Amino acid sequence: MAELVRDAIEVVIVIAVGGLLAAVVGRLRRGQVRVYRCAHCRRPTSRAYPRCRHCDLEQPDAV
Repeated sequence: MAELVRDAIEVVIVIAVGGLLAAVVGRLRRGQVRVYRCAHCRRPTSRAYPRCRHCDLEQPDAV
């Protein structure tokens, strides 16, 4: 019985991860995912940090 519960949980997790991946691919195809780029070097960077990790420029709209 425990194996059946474990297998059912694994199936639910696989379906959830598959759904997340399908949603991300769909958003990418529709162009809804915007890559944040540095104002100076134009390389992709994180909005989580106030400075670009590539050129060390302070980002004007950093959070």
